[in-house]
Amino acid sequence: MNEVGSSQRWRWPRYRDSLIRGADGGWPVPVDHPRLRGLAAAALIEWRYFAVLSPAFHGLVGLALVNPERRFAAVAEGGLLVIVAGVLGRAPMPDGPSDASPALVSTDLGPADRVSENPVSTGQAELCWMHLFSPEVCLFDGPAPGALEAEDRRCRLSLRQTNAAQAELRLETANGLQLDLVHQGVSDTQLAPVLGSDLDAPLGRLLGSHWLVDCPSPVARCDGAIEFGADSLTSLATAAGGVADSYASPALRARVENGEQIFRWQAADGYAEHSFGVRPLPLHGWDFLFVPKAATGETLVLQTYRGSRQLRYLEVCWQQDGAPRHHRFAADSIRLDWSERTFDPVLGAWRPLRRTIEARDAGLQVRVENRVLHRIPLLRRHQLAVRHFFISEEIGVADWRLEDVHGRCLAEVRGQPCGGELAHFRLRAPRRSV
Repeated sequence: MNEVGSSQRWRWPRYRDSLIRGADGGWPVPVDHPRLRGLAAAALIEWRYFAVLSPAFHGLVGLALVNPERRFAAVAEGGLLVIVAGVLGRAPMPDGPSDASPALVSTDLGPADRVSENPVSTGQAELCWMHLFSPEVCLFDGPAPGALEAEDRRCRLSLRQTNAAQAELRLETANGLQLDLVHQGVSDTQLAPVLGSDLDAPLGRLLGSHWLVDCPSPVARCDGAIEFGADSLTSLATAAGGVADSYASPALRARVENGEQIFRWQAADGYAEHSFGVRPLPLHGWDFLFVPKAATGETLVLQTYRGSRQLRYLEVCWQQDGAPRHHRFAADSIRLDWSERTFDPVLGAWRPLRRTIEARDAGLQVRVENRVLHRIPLLRRHQLAVRHFFISEEIGVADWRLEDVHGRCLAEVRGQPCGGELAHFRLRAPRRSV
């Protein structure tokens, strides 16, 4: 398998050989000037993203390796950042985007924002937990390809990958938080990797900027559980936007204090992605949506990365005549519209409340309606390079319909729970939730 192909292996060891040691890594976008290899290494990011779409836990478990050589430590973070973020014990979803309230949202928005009557949007039991492992305590691809072991005095993480689409993950913390996740990709749904090398010119050409999106299981079944100990939430803030990175809402604390300490899910819809490349974080950014439905083997994935046409596409998987089908709509065939949006004072940026997506290509046409019902801010304040970058983890519901050129319906999904993210640089530093 070539270096831009799908693989369960961690890519950092090969990047290290190429960028730090000067070996021929075979990368499609080499660094033009050897003196810039250190800057390129600082701009390296590799993540594995596991999403669970269940009433028990609707959110993500993310592993993001950033700046693993820990260069420019005065302004940049370095290490393996582990994120567990989402809503636990969420209320039932509306039947579809048209049945949801026209505005989100959570109680931390100010009076200028419209507040939804939908129970999914207010008083949520939300969790955002983060921990940064030093690279020295991380063992990549050991004892098997794709595996990871990391342990320090606060936390222990173990990841095993049977193949690129199957994984088992276990997280244990010193204060009693425990997470188990089993991810099983649905067969014949793997998406071909997509490489974007049209990034950040002319700086991008000097650094060899590129980003590869590898989605080995765009639709999956997930089992797992999150368990809270008596002290699991004690050290966390109560809302996003303050000095602390991790927080647990008052609603979650109340549920745990009342004895609801285990949130368990079985055969939940899921999504997994392994993406990586070289790109300075302030230049990064994405608008991302996924709508997996494991029961039928159908899924829809929108990928858009700032400044890239190659990484702007819509992928659809469906069943037709008893066989799996795939189609990728390229950038020129897609119309993406934030038909409703709001300014979020915690993020310091505009974000969508509703997305409308239409695409036409090769005798196919698809229309998507996505309502964002809730968002989890992922914010880090400690270093300058990350302070002005935000990720908004989204919880929502979507409808989509795929037709042929004659208007015959090939696939239709309605009222499906979905996930996604919005992320980019912003001028304003975060404001604390109120």
